[in-house]
Amino acid sequence: MCRLVMVGVPEIRHVFGTLTRYVRTRRVISLLFAILACLGLATIFFPATSDVTGTLGVLVAFVAAGIVFLRGAQQLDGRERLAWSGIGVAMLLASSGLAIVAVLSSTGAQLPAFGPLDTFFLVSYVVLCVGIVALPHAEGRWSIRALGLVDGLVGAIAVATVAWVWLLSGYVDLLKGAPPGQRVIAMAYPVLDVALLISILMLSIRRSSFRFDRRLLLFSIGLIIQVFADLALAATGGGEIYTEATPNYLLFIAAGILFLAAASIVHLRPAHQEFADRPGHWTTLLAPYGAAAVVVLVLVWRALQGEAEHLPLLAVATLAVGMLTFARQAVSIRESRYQVDEDRQNLVASISHELRTPLTVIVGMLELMRIGDTRLSEREQKEFLDTVTGQARYMGRIVSDLMLVARDLDGSLQVVPSSFDLDRLVRSAVFHVEGSQAVELRLPALTVEVDGERIQQAIANLVSNAIKYGDGQVLVTAERGVNLVIEVHDDGPGVPTKYELVIWNRFERGPRNLDSRVPGSGIGLAIVDKVARAHGGHAGYRRSEILGGSCFFVSIPVNAVALSESHRHEPDATERIAV
Repeated sequence: MCRLVMVGVPEIRHVFGTLTRYVRTRRVISLLFAILACLGLATIFFPATSDVTGTLGVLVAFVAAGIVFLRGAQQLDGRERLAWSGIGVAMLLASSGLAIVAVLSSTGAQLPAFGPLDTFFLVSYVVLCVGIVALPHAEGRWSIRALGLVDGLVGAIAVATVAWVWLLSGYVDLLKGAPPGQRVIAMAYPVLDVALLISILMLSIRRSSFRFDRRLLLFSIGLIIQVFADLALAATGGGEIYTEATPNYLLFIAAGILFLAAASIVHLRPAHQEFADRPGHWTTLLAPYGAAAVVVLVLVWRALQGEAEHLPLLAVATLAVGMLTFARQAVSIRESRYQVDEDRQNLVASISHELRTPLTVIVGMLELMRIGDTRLSEREQKEFLDTVTGQARYMGRIVSDLMLVARDLDGSLQVVPSSFDLDRLVRSAVFHVEGSQAVELRLPALTVEVDGERIQQAIANLVSNAIKYGDGQVLVTAERGVNLVIEVHDDGPGVPTKYELVIWNRFERGPRNLDSRVPGSGIGLAIVDKVARAHGGHAGYRRSEILGGSCFFVSIPVNAVALSESHRHEPDATERIAV
């Protein structure tokens, strides 16, 4: 998952380490960085020449970044190639406009502060937004992507309104004497700046299969600096002619340096890595809808105070945010309905498949015994009865799981603790699992105070999964420390990283969701988790360090299960179950 938030010191060091190693091998890039650094220092120490050195620095930075972005993007493919190429084109469009303005200004032409030449800059903004949005985003149905788009629009409108009312309140006053066309162009810049920030925000929280993206970090920091430089220029440089503007050249050069740094490593695509799927958190909605709440509060406050300034803008922004919120709710309801229908279909399909197999075996065996009672030996009849009994127990466990899930819809699960010998409790749970003949036990001699039926149900589910998805070896262990930990190891392929968190959800079978060859209802691990939580503990997963496959475990605090030594067996006895 590629995130721009929560970046630590090691990641930042890795970014600049990679950049430094690459720049050392590219003399042209190194020379460009040196030129930009000199021009930036010149704008600081020789302010009288800042219009020349600053303009030249911004021009060199953006032209170089655009060309390097385009060259590096040719080594990529798919959407990444399209996106970074678009960003490079945006840089060249902006630098073209800046070059034309600089040439005309040097001839003494009186250019309007906002006019036809702004077409280059406005189009570059649009292309830049398109390039950012084109970068790989969250996979999923259209409704999931639509929710992200609506959230971004809400944030863009709200932040733009807040910035206009508070940060740029004097901007309109500076433009009062300008023609209407110039005012429209001037007002487009802050809106597009905020749109860029929201695009980066949406990109930073997207889910993808990439590792930490150094290119995106450098580019995003540069873009943030660029936006602040634009807003500062808008707040202080709203004169009637271009020469009255007072840009902060140092900020623009710093942004250009970061763009060039990102462009110089744009071809170094981060490696793919699986990340655990996790549900979206409410904090991701804090930025866009927090800003929307501020807009509403400002509107109410100004209305109560009788201040008419900015009231129409605030009212329109509030109305737009409200309509988008209703639209989001409609899409969210549709998504929830789709999810409910999908869960219902999965439940019916999985339970039908789970019950059909044992029922077929039971009916077949009983029919053979009914019509062949005189031809079947006593040993054969016993084998048939054992098979029927095992299948009936398996069906009983499925029904028990379904009943537990139905009773636990409100999130609570009642347990009735009693004293049990741990060895006998685990042995009894394993005994009722089909195919448990070769399950190995390594259990200490302990007496535990737990709900025996629930713990047996949890252990049986874990052992059943280990037998189903393992390659033949299953080991059940337990240890007593701060917690009582019961573990089930297998030698299978393990759970893919992508599904490590979601497998605990009801009806979730991870990579086996669409595999009807492997039976399963998708509620076994959900039951294990609920039983563990009801005892004050938790369930978890990790790679087995013993057998190399999966290791699922249940951990219950000692203060929640009264433990005492038992002298019926030697500690750490290793036994093999025989059914």
